[in-house]
Amino acid sequence: MSELSPATTTPVAREFDVVVLGAGMVGSLFALLLTRDPAARALRVAVIDAEQSSLPAADAPFDLRVSAITRASEDLIARAGCGPALAAQRLCRFTDMEVWDADGTGRVHFSAGEVGESHLGLLVENRILQAVLCEQLWRQPTVTAYCPRRLHSLQRLRHGWQVTLADGEVLSAPLVIGADGANSRVRDAAGLSVSTWDYEQKGLVCTVTTERSHRHTAWQRFLPDGPLAFLPLADEHQCSIVWTLPTSEAERLQALPAAEFAAELGRAFEHRLGAITATGARAAFPLLARHAEQYTREGVALIGDAAHSIHPLAGQGVNLGLLDAGVLADELLAVLKAGLPVDHARALSRYSRQRRGHNALLMHGMTGFERLFAARDSGLRVLRNSGMRLFDRSGLLKQWVMRTAIGR
Repeated sequence: MSELSPATTTPVAREFDVVVLGAGMVGSLFALLLTRDPAARALRVAVIDAEQSSLPAADAPFDLRVSAITRASEDLIARAGCGPALAAQRLCRFTDMEVWDADGTGRVHFSAGEVGESHLGLLVENRILQAVLCEQLWRQPTVTAYCPRRLHSLQRLRHGWQVTLADGEVLSAPLVIGADGANSRVRDAAGLSVSTWDYEQKGLVCTVTTERSHRHTAWQRFLPDGPLAFLPLADEHQCSIVWTLPTSEAERLQALPAAEFAAELGRAFEHRLGAITATGARAAFPLLARHAEQYTREGVALIGDAAHSIHPLAGQGVNLGLLDAGVLADELLAVLKAGLPVDHARALSRYSRQRRGHNALLMHGMTGFERLFAARDSGLRVLRNSGMRLFDRSGLLKQWVMRTAIGR
């Protein structure tokens, strides 16, 4: 008689209404905006992430990953109940922005006072914003946190999704939200294709200390090889830099001794803040633009970098994702208030229509803008410098652009 093999059982899936893959800034904001609304009080929401966020020590060095948060994004964060908690952290409210062309005399100055605002936006470390959002999110009674937990697989079933974690636990839900970044596994599992453009550039990032105060101003100089931005941090003598460069040049600068790097950086920035007195660790990441051909499919929606990634030229990447979170939460709440299921096709299609076209327009606009400033043609150089000077004096047009950019 042959020996019988041990019986195997399939784990019973724990049922949810929504599973969010990714508890970064975008995923956590989305989950908060959804679950804090009374219309969603009966929803069971699971949030999965491979890492657990935490606030840095008060004296910890500034992190390399810093974002410029617009006023529109700031409003969403406040709506999620995190305004006071974020305000208590180290951040910089920047009031001005200086933009100039290295190859000419074009210059534009933006000031919050021109549009009656106290500031244009916030400069904050990504890990701080994420930790503030997650701390509030884990307090929501209908949210179950799977952090830190790793994803094993996603499978589309007849009536929803089956999500299997690395430790074998199984979850199920009719709706899965992909907030899991540029290499989204949700996007792949749903069969949503993505278009990719390689800029053949790298973004070199570093925290630097400057001789003079940054004066709560964001600075950006357009060089022939790409823009150089100095973004003000909570310490008035420290900035986070983002320097867009051809890949080989970024790698050369990344390998330089600190003193040589500081000297080259100071020259590239025209010493606008005096000498660069110290530089921190450097990192360089390849610049790619990605855009999903579709943001939604039955039972799935993509937000943030899972749906799109953009050139860092205008610092809008995270803000586009936060706006995705706000719109998707609003559309899901609208169908719930109408007595429809949370995964109703109407909510997903309305979200996709609102966000995909807007994001595509901005992405293509930033690509065109980058090419304009990279052009060496003398005629284009004269045109763009004249255009910058005219725009700086344009009054109502400039105010409209500023309001559009900050979302007010």
